[in-house]
Amino acid sequence: MELAHGVQKVITATDVGRLAVTRKILAVLPPVNPGNAISINVFDSQTDRVYVFKLAGRGGRYLKPVLQSRGWKRFVNDRGIAVGDVVCFWEEENPTYQTHYRIALFKPHLFPCHPDLHGV
Repeated sequence: MELAHGVQKVITATDVGRLAVTRKILAVLPPVNPGNAISINVFDSQTDRVYVFKLAGRGGRYLKPVLQSRGWKRFVNDRGIAVGDVVCFWEEENPTYQTHYRIALFKPHLFPCHPDLHGV
């Protein structure tokens, strides 16, 4: 599902350890080079913290990119992410700093009527 400012994903049990990156999320992140992980600075818009995520993809027929690293695990722990939570990714162009990657977290069980989470 797409939000006005990004792409969202509902967290699964696997995603808590490493986030399986969907095609829609991949569209807002830098290109993946199979076999080589790249570091991405991601700004948490709700806590004003920057996390360093590693974007990696396997070679072969299907890329199956994931975000994995201490940065992702730190984000999961800091924010108390659980199965069913929703993360939203987007990029922003800034003439001074170039491209920024941002992330936000929504907890549907806390805000069941939130309009951005309708249909999740």
